[in-house]
Amino acid sequence: MAYTKARELAEGRLTTDPANTQWQRDLSVSHIKIGDVLAAQGGGPTAIAAYRNSLVIAEALATRDPANTACQRDVSVSHNKIGDVLVAQGDGPAALTAYRKCLVIREALAARDPANSQWQRDLSVSFEKIGDVLAAQGGGPAALAAYRKSLAIREALAARDPANTE
Repeated sequence: MAYTKARELAEGRLTTDPANTQWQRDLSVSHIKIGDVLAAQGGGPTAIAAYRNSLVIAEALATRDPANTACQRDVSVSHNKIGDVLVAQGDGPAALTAYRKCLVIREALAARDPANSQWQRDLSVSFEKIGDVLAAQGGGPAALAAYRKSLAIREALAARDPANTE
């Protein structure tokens, strides 16, 4: 698999310069890509392991440079991916925990730069996924509240850029 080779290359580079943050991020992204393939193949536990490997690296980078918003977003992506696999495995409570960790980061990013459409969209997706889990657990009112937050963000994005069909 190409992503495994990319991971091996990133690990090899880090042996020569373990402090290189770009190479650390490359390794983290390789774990995400491997997790994506494993999740698509139905390998939930191994996908989660790959996502958690990515999360460990992303959290270390974010801790080292808390002002680096890309690192913060990487942490949120790992939590989101873990939540997705947990939903597929039928573990709603654990998925909800992962999604809420993701949400905290995405709320902070969106508040930091309200004009950043990607961060606003990320926030909307987080509310939607939380709503999905809450709805599946029978939490109708809380799910509806999450969906309404998601919708409000998407409506604001659509009003800001009516030509954007996404």
